[in-house]
Amino acid sequence: MKLKKLFLLGLASLSLGLTSCGGGSSSPAASSVAPETSSVPAESSPIASNPDASTDSASSSIVAPEESSSDASALPAWHDYARDGSVKLGLDYKGHTFMEDGIEQVTIRKSGDSYIGFIDGDTVHFSAGDNTVIKARFFGVDTPESTGKVQPWGKEASDYTKKVLKEANENGTIVISSPQKEYGIPEPDSTGSRYVSLVWINLDTPNANYENLILLNLLIVQDGYSWVKNVSDIPEYETTFYAAQDQAKAYELNLFSGTIPDSFPKDEYEIVSVLDLKREIVACIEDSSHVNAYHNKRVIVYGTVAGFSNNILYLQDYVKEYNEDGSETGRGEYAGINIFVGMTSIPSKFTAKGTYISVPGLAQDSDNFGFQITDTNFPRVSYDAKKDAQVILRADQNTEEHALHPFEYTPAQLQQVITQKTYEPLFCNVVITDAMKVTGGYDSDSDSNFTLQFGRSYSFSVYVTFSVTPDPDDPATTWNSFSYFVDHNVRISGVFVARKTTSGKWVFQINPSSNADIEVIL
Repeated sequence: MKLKKLFLLGLASLSLGLTSCGGGSSSPAASSVAPETSSVPAESSPIASNPDASTDSASSSIVAPEESSSDASALPAWHDYARDGSVKLGLDYKGHTFMEDGIEQVTIRKSGDSYIGFIDGDTVHFSAGDNTVIKARFFGVDTPESTGKVQPWGKEASDYTKKVLKEANENGTIVISSPQKEYGIPEPDSTGSRYVSLVWINLDTPNANYENLILLNLLIVQDGYSWVKNVSDIPEYETTFYAAQDQAKAYELNLFSGTIPDSFPKDEYEIVSVLDLKREIVACIEDSSHVNAYHNKRVIVYGTVAGFSNNILYLQDYVKEYNEDGSETGRGEYAGINIFVGMTSIPSKFTAKGTYISVPGLAQDSDNFGFQITDTNFPRVSYDAKKDAQVILRADQNTEEHALHPFEYTPAQLQQVITQKTYEPLFCNVVITDAMKVTGGYDSDSDSNFTLQFGRSYSFSVYVTFSVTPDPDDPATTWNSFSYFVDHNVRISGVFVARKTTSGKWVFQINPSSNADIEVIL
């Protein structure tokens, strides 16, 4: 059956909590989408029908189907599974911690006043009371991809999750629990760093009682932003989750609408030089209001691998300058770009420093990750020339025009590059010729990720994403915290990166790729 049209109706206020709705029916949530319009901006969604909204509040409007003459009785009445009491939290969270008991009240991870915890539609990083960062992968849902790979409705699902959680974070309550019936230590997922989590929310009551929380995981499915996945691990939830998905399909909500959102990039690739991309990044650095011209466009870039760390591949190339008649001017400029390859491993033939490759992907400029190329594919054997990366010259073959060029600087010279805003080595390989004394730094969430700092004379830092073996003659000893390096001198190589912080400030850092890029002077 096909849903003909959707229109806004007033909603009688919904009662607070999981059990107070008594299994009654109402109209579908406001994030429902008419097939002919394909999407409703996240801002227009009433955060999954605020359960505490009064009838005259702005969030009480919802989307309901208009019955056609041919299907007037075919579409079932809308049922609010998230609030009918069939799925509810059975453990009190107060006085408990996630790492010890598998349940805790949390907030969205922030840096200053900016949120940095939103990853995609089903992965969010939360902060617990003792400043522990909990990386939560939502149980039972599988939203379309919006980071390493990009799928239709991925951005909308991510925006939906972000909007709901921001409102709960600012006005109400967020509790996460592991999928277990009793208090107990949670187990990380296969990555070793994330936890499969149930995310319980109340939108307008701080420190709400656990009986008055609803399950965001189910709400995401009910409003048509996710498929159900692995819900059989909690059998008592299985029927409700699949019923909510079937209803979203019947009402053709969002990813079940059979449409592709206008925000989804067209499948047309344009060959773009790394210099063109670099110029847009520099324009954004110099003018915060500048909109990157390549945002959300599919591009093909060519370049030499300058480094690979933390799932990011760095390419650089020398781009020649041409006259209007096509002849070379004899001038040119080095430039580079970063490519997020996703969380899965890619063949080493693409990551070997000095290899010249082509990469089709999607250029995106986001608040969370800055400007990068994503939605790429690195095949092991055969490839689709239109959509897959390919090796053009192996490192041992790339000895002439596209050979990797390292920029060599003393620490003072690199600082001068930053101060004078020349940006010549941006996203390119740099070698710091003189040793620098580590004066401080900080450790990141992951065990082996840390930042080294070098005193007030230098505004750049070094970001390390692996354990370092400081003594080549003692491979068993590794350093995985900045504290080991303090008061030691180091020589550094890596990719010179500009990164926009959540506060809008641009910072500069060197990203080494391997132990060979860090020489510790013991």
